[in-house]
Amino acid sequence: MIKFKQFHSMPQHTASLFASNQTGKEWMESILPSLWAELCTEFGLSCGVVVIKADDEDSFYESASFGYGEDGFYYTFLNRGSAEWDKLMSSREPVFFSGKEFPLFGKTTNAMSIRVVAEESIGFLLVESEEFPSFQTVALLSLFAEKIGKEWGKKFPTFLKKLNTETHSSHHHFREEIPNLASAIENFNSKRLVSIFGPPGSGKKTLAKWIHNTQLPEAPILVVESVPEHFGKFEKAIMEWGKETESGSLVFSNVHSFSLGQQQILADWWSKSEFGGSLFLLGPTEFGEELLPEFQQILRNNSVFLPALSFLPKPSLRRIIQSTFAELCLQQNRSGLLLSEAAEKILLSNVYSENFVGLRNAILSGILTCRTQIVDIPDLNLNRNRMDIEIPDTEDLDLRRGIEALERQKILLAMRIFSGNQIRMAKALGISRGSLQYKMKQLGLM
Repeated sequence: MIKFKQFHSMPQHTASLFASNQTGKEWMESILPSLWAELCTEFGLSCGVVVIKADDEDSFYESASFGYGEDGFYYTFLNRGSAEWDKLMSSREPVFFSGKEFPLFGKTTNAMSIRVVAEESIGFLLVESEEFPSFQTVALLSLFAEKIGKEWGKKFPTFLKKLNTETHSSHHHFREEIPNLASAIENFNSKRLVSIFGPPGSGKKTLAKWIHNTQLPEAPILVVESVPEHFGKFEKAIMEWGKETESGSLVFSNVHSFSLGQQQILADWWSKSEFGGSLFLLGPTEFGEELLPEFQQILRNNSVFLPALSFLPKPSLRRIIQSTFAELCLQQNRSGLLLSEAAEKILLSNVYSENFVGLRNAILSGILTCRTQIVDIPDLNLNRNRMDIEIPDTEDLDLRRGIEALERQKILLAMRIFSGNQIRMAKALGISRGSLQYKMKQLGLM
Protein backbone atom coordinates (compact mmCIF):
# COMPACT_ATOMS: atom_id res chain seq x y z
CA MET A 1 0.00 0.00 0.00
CA ILE A 2 1.27 3.48 -0.88
CA LYS A 3 1.56 5.96 2.00
CA PHE A 4 1.02 9.63 1.27
CA LYS A 5 3.64 10.51 3.90
CA GLN A 6 6.22 9.38 1.34
CA PHE A 7 5.65 12.59 -0.62
CA HIS A 8 7.47 15.29 1.35
CA SER A 9 6.68 17.95 -1.27
CA MET A 10 2.93 17.69 -0.76
CA PRO A 11 1.51 21.07 0.37
CA GLN A 12 0.49 21.15 4.02
CA HIS A 13 -3.15 21.95 3.30
CA THR A 14 -3.41 19.10 0.79
CA ALA A 15 -1.87 16.70 3.31
CA SER A 16 -4.35 17.87 5.97
CA LEU A 17 -7.25 17.09 3.65
CA PHE A 18 -5.89 13.59 3.13
CA ALA A 19 -5.63 13.15 6.90
CA SER A 20 -9.00 14.77 7.70
CA ASN A 21 -10.98 13.44 10.66
CA GLN A 22 -14.08 13.36 8.49
CA THR A 23 -14.94 9.96 7.08
CA GLY A 24 -17.53 8.18 4.99
CA LYS A 25 -20.32 10.29 3.55
CA GLU A 26 -19.01 13.54 5.09
CA TRP A 27 -15.58 13.03 3.50
CA MET A 28 -17.10 12.17 0.12
CA GLU A 29 -19.26 15.29 0.13
CA SER A 30 -17.05 17.96 1.71
CA ILE A 31 -13.41 16.86 1.35
CA LEU A 32 -13.25 14.99 -1.95
CA PRO A 33 -14.18 17.90 -4.31
CA SER A 34 -11.69 20.38 -2.81
CA LEU A 35 -8.94 17.77 -2.43
CA TRP A 36 -9.40 16.76 -6.08
CA ALA A 37 -9.00 20.37 -7.22
CA GLU A 38 -5.83 20.79 -5.12
CA LEU A 39 -4.29 17.57 -6.44
CA CYS A 40 -4.98 18.51 -10.07
CA THR A 41 -3.51 21.97 -9.49
CA GLU A 42 -0.46 20.65 -7.62
CA PHE A 43 0.48 18.30 -10.44
CA GLY A 44 -0.23 20.77 -13.25
CA LEU A 45 -3.04 18.72 -14.78
CA SER A 46 -5.20 20.31 -17.45
CA CYS A 47 -8.49 18.86 -16.19
CA GLY A 48 -9.92 15.84 -14.42
CA VAL A 49 -13.08 14.19 -13.16
CA VAL A 50 -14.10 11.67 -10.47
CA VAL A 51 -17.05 9.43 -11.32
CA ILE A 52 -18.47 7.28 -8.52
CA LYS A 53 -21.19 4.64 -8.24
CA ALA A 54 -24.13 5.55 -6.05
CA ASP A 55 -24.32 3.18 -3.07
CA ASP A 56 -26.37 0.01 -3.68
CA GLU A 57 -27.67 1.08 -7.07
CA ASP A 58 -26.71 0.69 -10.67
CA SER A 59 -25.94 4.30 -11.59
CA PHE A 60 -22.90 6.59 -11.51
CA TYR A 61 -22.57 10.30 -10.83
CA GLU A 62 -19.88 12.95 -11.14
CA SER A 63 -18.49 13.48 -7.66
CA ALA A 64 -15.77 16.06 -8.46
CA SER A 65 -14.36 17.85 -11.49
CA PHE A 66 -11.56 20.28 -12.30
CA GLY A 67 -10.63 22.45 -15.27
CA TYR A 68 -13.67 22.02 -17.48
CA GLY A 69 -15.20 25.44 -16.92
CA GLU A 70 -18.91 26.14 -17.13
CA ASP A 71 -19.33 24.19 -20.37
CA GLY A 72 -18.23 20.96 -18.75
CA PHE A 73 -17.43 17.81 -20.67
CA TYR A 74 -18.91 14.36 -21.17
CA TYR A 75 -16.67 11.36 -22.01
CA THR A 76 -18.84 9.44 -24.47
CA PHE A 77 -16.14 6.83 -25.11
CA LEU A 78 -16.46 5.75 -21.46
CA ASN A 79 -20.18 5.04 -21.66
CA ARG A 80 -21.20 1.94 -19.74
CA GLY A 81 -20.85 -1.21 -21.80
CA SER A 82 -18.23 0.21 -24.18
CA ALA A 83 -14.95 -1.60 -24.77
CA GLU A 84 -13.04 1.20 -23.02
CA TRP A 85 -15.37 1.05 -20.01
CA ASP A 86 -14.95 -2.72 -19.67
CA LYS A 87 -11.17 -2.41 -20.00
CA LEU A 88 -10.98 0.31 -17.33
CA MET A 89 -13.33 -1.44 -14.88
CA SER A 90 -11.21 -4.61 -14.97
CA SER A 91 -7.71 -3.13 -15.03
CA ARG A 92 -5.44 -3.11 -11.98
CA GLU A 93 -3.16 -0.59 -13.64
CA PRO A 94 -3.85 2.94 -14.91
CA VAL A 95 -5.37 3.02 -18.41
CA PHE A 96 -4.16 5.62 -20.90
CA PHE A 97 -6.18 7.24 -23.69
CA SER A 98 -4.39 9.02 -26.53
CA GLY A 99 -5.72 12.41 -27.57
CA LYS A 100 -5.16 11.39 -31.20
CA GLU A 101 -7.48 8.42 -30.84
CA PHE A 102 -10.13 9.59 -28.35
CA PRO A 103 -12.18 12.84 -28.21
CA LEU A 104 -10.68 14.44 -25.10
CA PHE A 105 -11.42 17.85 -23.65
CA GLY A 106 -7.95 19.27 -24.31
CA LYS A 107 -6.79 19.69 -27.89
CA THR A 108 -3.22 18.56 -27.21
CA THR A 109 -3.66 16.37 -24.13
CA ASN A 110 -3.65 12.69 -23.34
CA ALA A 111 -5.71 11.08 -20.58
CA MET A 112 -4.98 8.66 -17.78
CA SER A 113 -7.71 6.88 -15.83
CA ILE A 114 -7.59 4.82 -12.63
CA ARG A 115 -10.51 2.72 -11.46
CA VAL A 116 -11.85 3.11 -7.92
CA VAL A 117 -12.43 -0.15 -6.04
CA ALA A 118 -14.26 -1.00 -2.84
CA GLU A 119 -15.37 -4.64 -2.85
CA GLU A 120 -15.91 -4.17 -6.58
CA SER A 121 -15.26 -1.49 -9.18
CA ILE A 122 -17.28 1.55 -8.11
CA GLY A 123 -16.02 4.21 -10.52
CA PHE A 124 -12.93 5.91 -11.84
CA LEU A 125 -10.90 9.09 -11.86
CA LEU A 126 -9.60 10.54 -15.12
CA VAL A 127 -7.06 13.30 -15.72
CA GLU A 128 -5.68 15.01 -18.81
CA SER A 129 -2.24 16.55 -19.26
CA GLU A 130 0.12 17.45 -22.07
CA GLU A 131 3.06 15.70 -20.43
CA PHE A 132 3.16 12.03 -19.48
CA PRO A 133 2.31 11.85 -15.72
CA SER A 134 5.29 11.34 -13.43
CA PHE A 135 5.61 8.39 -11.09
CA GLN A 136 4.72 10.67 -8.18
CA THR A 137 1.52 11.81 -9.92
CA VAL A 138 0.46 8.26 -10.80
CA ALA A 139 1.26 6.99 -7.31
CA LEU A 140 -0.58 9.77 -5.51
CA LEU A 141 -3.64 9.50 -7.75
CA SER A 142 -3.64 5.75 -7.11
CA LEU A 143 -3.57 6.49 -3.40
CA PHE A 144 -6.43 8.94 -3.88
CA ALA A 145 -8.50 6.32 -5.72
CA GLU A 146 -7.77 3.88 -2.89
CA LYS A 147 -8.92 6.48 -0.34
CA ILE A 148 -12.18 7.08 -2.23
CA GLY A 149 -12.94 3.34 -2.27
CA LYS A 150 -12.28 3.10 1.46
CA GLU A 151 -14.52 6.04 2.39
CA TRP A 152 -17.24 4.97 -0.05
CA GLY A 153 -17.52 1.61 1.67
CA LYS A 154 -18.07 3.00 5.16
CA LYS A 155 -21.51 2.84 6.75
CA PHE A 156 -23.75 5.85 7.14
CA PRO A 157 -24.78 7.34 10.51
CA THR A 158 -27.07 5.14 12.62
CA PHE A 159 -29.71 7.86 13.16
CA LEU A 160 -30.85 7.37 9.56
CA LYS A 161 -33.51 4.83 8.83
CA LYS A 162 -32.81 2.17 6.22
CA LEU A 163 -36.08 0.79 4.93
CA ASN A 164 -36.84 -2.84 4.27
CA THR A 165 -38.03 -3.48 0.70
CA GLU A 166 -39.50 -6.83 1.74
CA THR A 167 -42.23 -5.29 3.95
CA HIS A 168 -45.86 -5.18 2.82
CA SER A 169 -46.68 -2.78 0.00
CA SER A 170 -48.04 0.71 0.64
CA HIS A 171 -51.46 -0.27 -0.73
CA HIS A 172 -51.52 -3.31 1.56
CA HIS A 173 -51.25 -0.98 4.56
CA PHE A 174 -53.85 1.35 3.03
CA ARG A 175 -56.33 -1.48 2.44
CA GLU A 176 -56.21 -2.26 6.16
CA GLU A 177 -57.78 1.17 6.76
CA ILE A 178 -60.80 0.64 4.45
CA PRO A 179 -63.65 -0.34 6.81
CA ASN A 180 -66.06 -2.06 4.40
CA LEU A 181 -63.57 -3.68 2.04
CA ALA A 182 -63.84 -7.20 3.45
CA SER A 183 -67.64 -7.32 3.01
CA ALA A 184 -67.40 -5.88 -0.51
CA ILE A 185 -64.95 -8.62 -1.54
CA GLU A 186 -67.18 -11.24 0.08
CA ASN A 187 -70.13 -10.01 -2.00
CA PHE A 188 -68.09 -9.63 -5.19
CA ASN A 189 -68.48 -13.19 -6.48
CA SER A 190 -72.28 -13.12 -6.18
CA LYS A 191 -72.97 -9.54 -7.26
CA ARG A 192 -70.11 -9.25 -9.81
CA LEU A 193 -70.03 -5.54 -9.02
CA VAL A 194 -68.03 -3.14 -6.86
CA SER A 195 -68.39 0.65 -6.79
CA ILE A 196 -65.32 2.37 -5.38
CA PHE A 197 -65.57 5.96 -4.16
CA GLY A 198 -62.81 8.18 -2.83
CA PRO A 199 -61.00 11.52 -3.11
CA PRO A 200 -58.57 12.24 -5.98
CA GLY A 201 -55.50 10.03 -6.07
CA SER A 202 -56.68 7.69 -3.31
CA GLY A 203 -56.03 4.53 -5.32
CA LYS A 204 -59.48 3.64 -6.67
CA LYS A 205 -58.13 2.13 -9.87
CA THR A 206 -55.34 0.33 -7.98
CA LEU A 207 -57.91 -1.21 -5.61
CA ALA A 208 -60.11 -2.33 -8.51
CA LYS A 209 -57.13 -4.07 -10.16
CA TRP A 210 -56.17 -5.70 -6.86
CA ILE A 211 -59.67 -7.10 -6.33
CA HIS A 212 -59.74 -8.37 -9.91
CA ASN A 213 -56.30 -9.99 -9.64
CA THR A 214 -57.12 -11.72 -6.34
CA GLN A 215 -60.59 -12.91 -7.35
CA LEU A 216 -60.17 -13.43 -11.12
CA PRO A 217 -56.39 -13.88 -11.58
CA GLU A 218 -56.50 -15.43 -15.07
CA ALA A 219 -59.28 -13.27 -16.51
CA PRO A 220 -58.85 -10.16 -18.69
CA ILE A 221 -59.41 -6.63 -17.39
CA LEU A 222 -60.20 -3.46 -19.34
CA VAL A 223 -60.04 0.04 -17.85
CA VAL A 224 -62.17 2.69 -19.60
CA GLU A 225 -61.08 6.25 -18.81
CA SER A 226 -63.62 8.07 -21.02
CA VAL A 227 -66.74 7.15 -22.97
CA PRO A 228 -68.21 8.51 -26.24
CA GLU A 229 -70.59 11.43 -25.82
CA HIS A 230 -72.74 10.22 -28.72
CA PHE A 231 -75.28 7.78 -27.27
CA GLY A 232 -75.28 5.47 -30.28
CA LYS A 233 -71.48 5.19 -30.23
CA PHE A 234 -71.53 4.58 -26.49
CA GLU A 235 -74.05 1.75 -26.87
CA LYS A 236 -71.91 0.12 -29.55
CA ALA A 237 -68.71 0.64 -27.58
CA ILE A 238 -70.03 -0.85 -24.35
CA MET A 239 -71.14 -3.99 -26.18
CA GLU A 240 -67.67 -4.35 -27.70
CA TRP A 241 -66.01 -3.81 -24.32
CA GLY A 242 -68.27 -6.47 -22.83
CA LYS A 243 -67.22 -8.98 -25.50
CA GLU A 244 -63.52 -8.22 -24.87
CA THR A 245 -63.82 -8.81 -21.13
CA GLU A 246 -66.33 -11.67 -21.05
CA SER A 247 -65.66 -13.58 -17.78
CA GLY A 248 -63.22 -10.80 -16.85
CA SER A 249 -63.66 -7.27 -15.48
CA LEU A 250 -64.73 -3.99 -17.04
CA VAL A 251 -63.65 -0.89 -15.10
CA PHE A 252 -65.24 2.52 -15.64
CA SER A 253 -63.36 5.41 -14.01
CA ASN A 254 -64.85 8.92 -13.70
CA VAL A 255 -68.47 7.69 -13.66
CA HIS A 256 -69.40 10.98 -11.95
CA SER A 257 -69.01 12.67 -15.34
CA PHE A 258 -71.64 10.46 -17.01
CA SER A 259 -74.62 12.34 -18.43
CA LEU A 260 -78.15 11.13 -17.72
CA GLY A 261 -78.22 9.45 -21.12
CA GLN A 262 -74.93 7.66 -20.51
CA GLN A 263 -76.15 6.56 -17.07
CA GLN A 264 -79.27 5.09 -18.67
CA ILE A 265 -77.27 3.22 -21.33
CA LEU A 266 -74.95 1.68 -18.73
CA ALA A 267 -77.85 0.74 -16.42
CA ASP A 268 -79.79 -0.90 -19.27
CA TRP A 269 -76.74 -2.78 -20.51
CA TRP A 270 -75.93 -4.10 -17.03
CA SER A 271 -79.47 -5.30 -16.36
CA LYS A 272 -80.38 -6.63 -19.83
CA SER A 273 -77.18 -7.84 -21.50
CA GLU A 274 -75.74 -11.31 -21.16
CA PHE A 275 -72.39 -9.96 -19.96
CA GLY A 276 -70.84 -12.67 -17.79
CA GLY A 277 -68.00 -10.63 -16.33
CA SER A 278 -67.65 -8.20 -13.43
CA LEU A 279 -68.11 -4.45 -13.28
CA PHE A 280 -66.16 -1.80 -11.36
CA LEU A 281 -67.47 1.78 -11.16
CA LEU A 282 -65.05 4.42 -9.84
CA GLY A 283 -65.95 7.92 -8.73
CA PRO A 284 -65.53 10.63 -6.08
CA THR A 285 -66.97 10.47 -2.60
CA GLU A 286 -69.72 12.94 -3.51
CA PHE A 287 -71.44 13.29 -6.90
CA GLY A 288 -72.34 16.80 -8.05
CA GLU A 289 -74.30 15.60 -11.08
CA GLU A 290 -77.91 14.42 -11.11
CA LEU A 291 -78.25 10.62 -10.87
CA LEU A 292 -80.92 8.41 -12.37
CA PRO A 293 -82.56 6.16 -9.73
CA GLU A 294 -81.56 2.96 -11.55
CA PHE A 295 -77.95 4.16 -11.95
CA GLN A 296 -77.83 5.23 -8.30
CA GLN A 297 -79.06 1.76 -7.32
CA ILE A 298 -76.17 0.17 -9.19
CA LEU A 299 -73.67 2.46 -7.47
CA ARG A 300 -75.03 1.58 -4.02
CA ASN A 301 -75.27 -2.14 -4.66
CA ASN A 302 -71.79 -3.09 -3.39
CA SER A 303 -69.79 0.03 -2.58
CA VAL A 304 -66.42 0.78 -0.97
CA PHE A 305 -65.35 4.18 0.41
CA LEU A 306 -61.65 5.08 0.50
CA PRO A 307 -60.34 7.54 3.11
CA ALA A 308 -58.01 10.45 2.34
CA LEU A 309 -54.42 9.98 3.52
CA SER A 310 -54.79 12.95 5.88
CA PHE A 311 -57.54 11.08 7.78
CA LEU A 312 -55.38 8.05 8.53
CA PRO A 313 -53.81 7.46 11.96
CA LYS A 314 -50.18 8.59 12.05
CA PRO A 315 -48.77 5.06 12.57
CA SER A 316 -50.66 3.84 9.48
CA LEU A 317 -49.51 6.79 7.37
CA ARG A 318 -45.92 6.23 8.55
CA ARG A 319 -46.04 2.61 7.37
CA ILE A 320 -47.43 3.76 4.01
CA ILE A 321 -44.65 6.35 3.64
CA GLN A 322 -41.95 3.83 4.51
CA SER A 323 -43.25 1.14 2.17
CA THR A 324 -43.83 3.68 -0.64
CA PHE A 325 -40.25 4.88 -0.27
CA ALA A 326 -38.95 1.30 -0.40
CA GLU A 327 -41.08 0.46 -3.46
CA LEU A 328 -39.94 3.52 -5.42
CA CYS A 329 -36.28 3.03 -4.45
CA LEU A 330 -36.46 -0.53 -5.78
CA GLN A 331 -38.26 0.67 -8.91
CA GLN A 332 -35.53 3.25 -9.60
CA ASN A 333 -32.72 0.82 -8.74
CA ARG A 334 -31.66 2.90 -5.71
CA SER A 335 -32.43 0.36 -3.01
CA GLY A 336 -29.55 1.58 -0.83
CA LEU A 337 -31.09 5.01 -0.20
CA LEU A 338 -32.02 6.17 3.29
CA LEU A 339 -34.88 8.41 4.34
CA SER A 340 -33.89 10.91 7.02
CA GLU A 341 -36.05 11.22 10.12
CA ALA A 342 -36.64 14.89 9.32
CA ALA A 343 -37.88 14.02 5.82
CA GLU A 344 -40.19 11.34 7.19
CA LYS A 345 -41.56 13.79 9.73
CA ILE A 346 -42.34 16.43 7.10
CA LEU A 347 -43.96 13.79 4.88
CA LEU A 348 -46.16 12.78 7.82
CA SER A 349 -47.31 16.35 8.47
CA ASN A 350 -47.91 17.32 4.84
CA VAL A 351 -51.46 17.53 3.43
CA TYR A 352 -51.81 15.67 0.13
CA SER A 353 -54.64 17.02 -1.98
CA GLU A 354 -53.84 14.30 -4.54
CA ASN A 355 -53.33 11.62 -1.85
CA PHE A 356 -51.20 8.73 -3.20
CA VAL A 357 -50.36 10.67 -6.36
CA GLY A 358 -49.01 13.59 -4.34
CA LEU A 359 -47.18 11.40 -1.83
CA ARG A 360 -45.54 9.19 -4.46
CA ASN A 361 -44.52 12.17 -6.61
CA ALA A 362 -42.91 13.90 -3.61
CA ILE A 363 -40.96 10.79 -2.65
CA LEU A 364 -40.01 9.94 -6.24
CA SER A 365 -38.76 13.50 -6.77
CA GLY A 366 -36.49 13.06 -3.74
CA ILE A 367 -35.18 9.71 -4.98
CA LEU A 368 -34.44 11.04 -8.47
CA THR A 369 -32.72 14.26 -7.39
CA CYS A 370 -30.85 13.10 -4.26
CA ARG A 371 -27.09 13.12 -4.99
CA THR A 372 -26.14 11.48 -1.68
CA GLN A 373 -27.48 8.33 -0.06
CA ILE A 374 -29.83 10.32 2.16
CA VAL A 375 -33.16 11.68 0.95
CA ASP A 376 -33.74 14.79 3.05
CA ILE A 377 -36.32 17.61 3.15
CA PRO A 378 -34.87 19.76 0.30
CA ASP A 379 -34.95 16.75 -2.05
CA LEU A 380 -38.70 16.25 -1.67
CA ASN A 381 -39.84 19.50 -3.33
CA LEU A 382 -43.10 19.50 -1.38
CA ASN A 383 -43.88 23.12 -2.30
CA ARG A 384 -43.68 22.45 -6.04
CA ASN A 385 -46.91 22.60 -8.03
CA ARG A 386 -48.62 19.34 -9.00
CA MET A 387 -46.31 17.50 -11.36
CA ASP A 388 -46.64 13.96 -12.69
CA ILE A 389 -43.29 12.20 -12.25
CA GLU A 390 -44.39 8.59 -11.95
CA ILE A 391 -44.98 6.84 -15.27
CA PRO A 392 -48.67 5.79 -15.59
CA ASP A 393 -49.80 2.18 -15.54
CA THR A 394 -49.76 0.24 -18.79
CA GLU A 395 -53.58 0.40 -18.91
CA ASP A 396 -53.50 4.20 -18.93
CA LEU A 397 -53.74 5.39 -22.55
CA ASP A 398 -52.91 9.05 -21.82
CA LEU A 399 -49.86 9.26 -24.09
CA ARG A 400 -49.06 12.92 -23.34
CA ARG A 401 -48.99 12.33 -19.58
CA GLY A 402 -46.81 9.25 -19.99
CA ILE A 403 -44.29 11.07 -22.19
CA GLU A 404 -44.09 14.05 -19.81
CA ALA A 405 -43.57 11.79 -16.78
CA LEU A 406 -40.76 9.90 -18.55
CA GLU A 407 -39.09 13.16 -19.67
CA ARG A 408 -39.22 14.51 -16.11
CA GLN A 409 -37.63 11.35 -14.74
CA LYS A 410 -34.77 11.44 -17.26
CA ILE A 411 -34.08 15.17 -16.75
CA LEU A 412 -34.16 14.84 -12.95
CA LEU A 413 -31.75 11.91 -13.20
CA ALA A 414 -29.41 13.99 -15.39
CA MET A 415 -29.65 16.88 -12.89
CA ARG A 416 -28.46 14.56 -10.12
CA ILE A 417 -25.65 12.98 -12.11
CA PHE A 418 -24.27 16.26 -13.48
CA SER A 419 -25.05 18.49 -10.49
CA GLY A 420 -27.40 20.64 -12.54
CA ASN A 421 -24.81 21.50 -15.22
CA GLN A 422 -27.13 22.03 -18.19
CA ILE A 423 -24.50 21.62 -20.88
CA ARG A 424 -23.45 18.23 -19.58
CA MET A 425 -27.08 17.27 -19.04
CA ALA A 426 -27.96 18.18 -22.63
CA LYS A 427 -25.01 16.20 -24.02
CA ALA A 428 -25.97 13.11 -22.04
CA LEU A 429 -29.66 13.43 -22.97
CA GLY A 430 -28.80 13.88 -26.64
CA ILE A 431 -30.49 17.27 -27.09
CA SER A 432 -29.31 20.88 -27.35
CA ARG A 433 -29.01 23.11 -24.31
CA GLY A 434 -31.80 25.32 -25.67
CA SER A 435 -34.09 22.30 -26.07
CA LEU A 436 -33.26 21.19 -22.53
CA GLN A 437 -34.11 24.60 -21.08
CA TYR A 438 -37.35 24.69 -23.07
CA LYS A 439 -38.34 21.24 -21.83
CA MET A 440 -37.42 22.09 -18.22
CA LYS A 441 -39.64 25.20 -18.33
CA GLN A 442 -42.40 23.28 -20.06
CA LEU A 443 -42.26 20.46 -17.47
CA GLY A 444 -42.06 22.81 -14.47
CA LEU A 445 -38.47 21.93 -13.58
CA MET A 446 -37.13 25.50 -13.62
